[in-house]
Amino acid sequence: MIVKVRAYSKLNLFLDITGRLPSGRHSLNIATQSVDVYDDITVDAVLSDDFSCRIECNNPDIPCDKRNIVYKAAKAFCTASDINARICITIEKNVPIMGGMGGSSVDGAGTLVALNEIFKNRLSKQKLYDIGDSIGADVPICMKGGTQYSTENGKMETADCLADCVFVCVYPNFTLSTALAYSKYDEFPTEISPYYAEFINSIKNGSLSECCKYISNVFTGIYRDDRINNIKNDLLNCGASTAEMTGSGSVVFGLFIDEADAKTAVTKLNENYPCCFIARPVNCGVSVLFS
Repeated sequence: MIVKVRAYSKLNLFLDITGRLPSGRHSLNIATQSVDVYDDITVDAVLSDDFSCRIECNNPDIPCDKRNIVYKAAKAFCTASDINARICITIEKNVPIMGGMGGSSVDGAGTLVALNEIFKNRLSKQKLYDIGDSIGADVPICMKGGTQYSTENGKMETADCLADCVFVCVYPNFTLSTALAYSKYDEFPTEISPYYAEFINSIKNGSLSECCKYISNVFTGIYRDDRINNIKNDLLNCGASTAEMTGSGSVVFGLFIDEADAKTAVTKLNENYPCCFIARPVNCGVSVLFS
């Protein structure tokens, strides 16, 4: 059986490190918004005596072996389902690589949803989220989609979609290392932002103007990279209400209220940056295109 899914990327509206968990992961105050920049993932799977997974991708920079998160997702799904399968996965890559938009996580999320569709909802949604979390913290976030924020107990809650805006994203000609970012934090921990509660209240109240006051990313301060700050300033000068980096970078987004202004900004920014595009909020994580 063949299933094709569309897996949407995300932007981090708020990202702060609050410490370390017993598992070794960093604990976060985090809020995300799914946007209409996506990868399409086609999965062909049949039951077999042994597990195998073949991967194809339209982007030659993506490894098509066991290093790819879709392989890990497929293997974890079969283990949790107590099955063996012969699986072929094709990734149509659109989400920026190492951009902080969940580029690999969306593929893991899409693979899990597609396999569960093929095998007749063999696993519950919560089980899929648990499997996703075991291979990457952003995978369940990308699976659920929409507007999400973390609570004090570390769980993710949903809010009404941040719909009345568009984002202009700048994907520069450099990438930043997530591992390096966290190692910098471990060496010089930052103070926890006091504004997370205000930010969450602004989302719950549907106040876009208040939300813009508090959008922030701890990694911007950790990197102290003039290139990121220059992009933020260029977005603000083009009319963005606020601008910030997403994830551990290197994509920087500006929030615009009016789409016409956003399109004008893209035209202007394309004079200086190799890749600029509009991303609109969506209230979906993974959608099944056909099965």
